[in-house]
Amino acid sequence: MSGPIPFSVVFLTAAAGPGTRAAPFGAARVASALKAWSAPQPAASAGSNDAPSGPDRPIHASIVEAEPDESPEALAARTLALSPDLVGLSLYSWNSVRLEAAGAALKAARPGLVIVAGGPDASADPEALATRGPADVVVAGEGERVIVDLVAAMLSGKPLPGPVVRAAPVDPAGLSSPWLDGTLDPGRWGGGALELTRGCPYRCAFCFESKGEARLRRFPLETAGRELERFEAAMVEEVFVLDPTFNADPKRMAAAVRSFSERGPNLRYFLEIRAELLSAEQARLLGSIDCSVQIGLQSADPAVLALVDRTLDPALFARKTRLLDEEGVVYGLDLIYGLPGDTLAGFRRSLDYALGLGPNHLDVFRLAVLPGTALHDRASGLGLDWDRSAPYLVRSTPSFGDAELDRAERLAVATDVLYTRGRAVMWFRSVAALAKAKPSALLAAFADFMDQERSGPLAGIIAEARADAARHDDIELLQTAFFGDWFKRRPTRKPDHALAAVDLIRASGAWTRAFAEGEPTTLELGWPPEDLLDYASFDVAEFADETSRSPRRWTCEPGRDGPRFAPAKVKPGR
Repeated sequence: MSGPIPFSVVFLTAAAGPGTRAAPFGAARVASALKAWSAPQPAASAGSNDAPSGPDRPIHASIVEAEPDESPEALAARTLALSPDLVGLSLYSWNSVRLEAAGAALKAARPGLVIVAGGPDASADPEALATRGPADVVVAGEGERVIVDLVAAMLSGKPLPGPVVRAAPVDPAGLSSPWLDGTLDPGRWGGGALELTRGCPYRCAFCFESKGEARLRRFPLETAGRELERFEAAMVEEVFVLDPTFNADPKRMAAAVRSFSERGPNLRYFLEIRAELLSAEQARLLGSIDCSVQIGLQSADPAVLALVDRTLDPALFARKTRLLDEEGVVYGLDLIYGLPGDTLAGFRRSLDYALGLGPNHLDVFRLAVLPGTALHDRASGLGLDWDRSAPYLVRSTPSFGDAELDRAERLAVATDVLYTRGRAVMWFRSVAALAKAKPSALLAAFADFMDQERSGPLAGIIAEARADAARHDDIELLQTAFFGDWFKRRPTRKPDHALAAVDLIRASGAWTRAFAEGEPTTLELGWPPEDLLDYASFDVAEFADETSRSPRRWTCEPGRDGPRFAPAKVKPGR
């Protein structure tokens, strides 16, 4: 005799893009809460987060992930094939338009289907979404407890709350893990999100947290440790640690790093910190694990940052990042263009400041005026003009017109190609010094170079680079062609200076490919590659003046202790 038909809950998601962070973690958290509620469990556990008593009918929770080019109608059709009783939309700024359209298609096909919208974009302006969208219920805040209440109401025949439900913060200790209960398989994405903290003590006006929970709520490190063991077994490439300020509590940070070392020793961690809080001991801890640290600089102008409720002491910030350099910690910076009070000239000064610090990468974004943030409330008073639909990008400000924003966007693309995806950290400051140009001037010239070469032999590579599809060795061709042209137009004091600069770029590129992709490279250089990386990276001109050029072919291959260079073997008969 067959049992009762399961109550089917389907969550619709769409990732921002492919990669190790594409797992639908937010939807999985909510699906995992349903699983925990519906599964037989001890009475003490069943009451976690004050959940209602378990259901008499089985619950089946599934996640449908949108394909990159899938239409909303096709996504809706796949969802309907699962015979859902309730559909959840996991809305973010990058997918809300698409998923709302899928929800509308679902409603057209099955008018009685219950649709619940959640996620950051639903929390941003829930009343507007409830008015315009297909959702019967819009959840503002954390959805793990709310989804259980909604399903319990449907199963018992009670009316649904809403149309807007404002969820109270949940206790992280009472939440189940989607990595541990089988909702998500980290091996599928090659990466995993490790949630350690909810809430943020800071109130940056452009961030959702500007109106969020200030009290920090911590996930148990024992649970995190078991998740790390799961990631370790799956041999994931990256663990993205969800903690907006990992170094806010020194004792908690130390305990977390110990857990990383003991239970996930072979994993690579991506962490977010506040530079002004960094201590020498914290830098040492970070240096003890394989990690990459991201720091939100946003602007190098304290007056600009004050308008979005942030502070900056540029000299202190530089001293703190040097602590990371001293411990060999890889770190990147974030910049935003289009902030209130900023200008194109000010943004270029921020680029010069940020690149002068020598970050491993620099991520540059146009300001998004996100609904639900303090900046959104102030935007009209600040004279901002922005898109009212996702992703809510600024169009102009009183001091940063639309034409200037377009020029800043060109600089952002040039930064991404030349510096970040070009892996230029090992050589950029030295070559910029030889070129006698500020970083922003080089980036502007590189943007012009890419425009001018659109119809030339490098056109295909440039198109791929703009589409974020170029291989690193192809980007290296753009780098060497650009600097070759730069030094041809602006000759250095000695020809060997320019030759050494280009050789430094090529030696660095070979080393990073061996390190990152495990790819060997054979190349001809005028100087020994290790000398270029050890000395020319500090001062190209001085290096070329003090060493003699002696062309030779070299190979760079991945090694057990890191990439290694060796003289290329000469084939017999040659």
